[in-house]
Amino acid sequence: MKKLLIFVVFVAGYLIMSLELLGSRVLAPYFGASIYVWGSLIGLILTALAGGYYLGGWLAELPQNQGESSKRFLDKLFLVVAVFLLFDLFSYVAILKWLSSWDAVWGTLAASLMLFCVPMVALAAVSPLVIKILSEQEKTGKAAGLVYAWGTAGSILGTFLTTFWSVPYFGSRLTLYGCFFISLLVLVGLFLMVDRKIILLPILFFLISLAVLSSSVLVQGVILETESAYNQIRLINRDGKILLTLNSQQDSLVHSGYSNISSGDNWSYLNNLFGVGPLIKPVDSLLVLGMAAGSTVLQHQAFSPQIKIDAVEIDPKIIAIAKEQFGLKENENLSIWQADARPFLSNNQKQYDMIEIDLFQGGPYSPFYTMTQEFFELTSKRLSQNGFIMMNVFAPGHQELLGPVLNAIASVYPSVYKIPLRSNFIILATRSATSLEAIKNELEGAIKLAPEDLKPAVVYVQDYIEPYEANKKAPIFTDDWAPVEKITYRMLKGLNL
Repeated sequence: MKKLLIFVVFVAGYLIMSLELLGSRVLAPYFGASIYVWGSLIGLILTALAGGYYLGGWLAELPQNQGESSKRFLDKLFLVVAVFLLFDLFSYVAILKWLSSWDAVWGTLAASLMLFCVPMVALAAVSPLVIKILSEQEKTGKAAGLVYAWGTAGSILGTFLTTFWSVPYFGSRLTLYGCFFISLLVLVGLFLMVDRKIILLPILFFLISLAVLSSSVLVQGVILETESAYNQIRLINRDGKILLTLNSQQDSLVHSGYSNISSGDNWSYLNNLFGVGPLIKPVDSLLVLGMAAGSTVLQHQAFSPQIKIDAVEIDPKIIAIAKEQFGLKENENLSIWQADARPFLSNNQKQYDMIEIDLFQGGPYSPFYTMTQEFFELTSKRLSQNGFIMMNVFAPGHQELLGPVLNAIASVYPSVYKIPLRSNFIILATRSATSLEAIKNELEGAIKLAPEDLKPAVVYVQDYIEPYEANKKAPIFTDDWAPVEKITYRMLKGLNL
């Protein structure tokens, strides 16, 4: 009996952490992965746990009439967990799609309440009940210590197993199914203690749950949907163009696009101006931070095949997709590195003529530590004397984000320029002082020799590039202060995204 109770506590601890981590993954495609989403999710789960601990203590002290004891509540609690996880398996996608038009904070709170609140309350109530049962056999302090120790051990296993194994290798749906199946096994064990006839109920639940395993169908246009340790990944075929989206159900938030370069289709080059960089200043070596599936790398290879490129991407699954779906191949002029951008800059002492920066955490959120003064100081150290950076910044009609980023860049680079592009800005900053006239003269001379597919982008830069003068009254993002997520959240609210 004692070993079974300890196992029940261990499983409850495991499920609490596994479901909490899983919550962030299933929410990300609909509300993003910002600190606001994490904070809302964790806050609501902690509230549910507090309520569950109180409920467990209250149940443990109920009068034991007609042989009723604390043991009888354990099977009921796990029955609640199994029922709600079964409900989640069938409904979480529909619920999240329904709530996706909500504000990120309120949508996250509502989704967490509907999907995870009740199971968390039930799981939290387990520990006080088990402490009550064990305290009838040994001292209360020892019983409490034993329960806390094994519950925490279960949470540790749930954290590591969910983070490093189940989600990366099996995805969110199967990880949720695994949590349901584990709760079902515990329920069977508890029912065997009470009434063997009731065991038919979890068997029925299991048979119903099998429908989930065959119910996952890709929507029209989606050719691949998978998960990694970093992202939920979707590949979409839109009129023959392959688009990569990360942690988002919105096809407009594209991280990479691919079409056949030989077809003369220049759609991706109008949407991405990095290919103009080598026409502004000579580039023999290029560092790409935020390769994604490699659409800009393919662009550089097509237009400037002589450039030696180091491309950095944090997600190994996206690197695999770049090679398998986008046709990206490593060779003597292309090396692909699986790493986080800023640590790569810190550890790599190589110098480059151009650094391309296109870093997002899925959706429109950028990592704050890649938009600070310290980050740009690091990029400057990795540039040759005449080198420059080009950076993509999401700032739709909003100076609140763009201003501090530009000020941070201008505090390091003597010449800074901005090129508006729909909801984004492409920032150009040179290590040596330059003038707008000199840049336009370079482009004017280069346009005659530029490939036909690149000429529209060159003309666009000529028409829209403008210098930026640092605003001394505006703030500068630093590692100590960079509320990038807060500002991006406000921008998205204004756009109703």
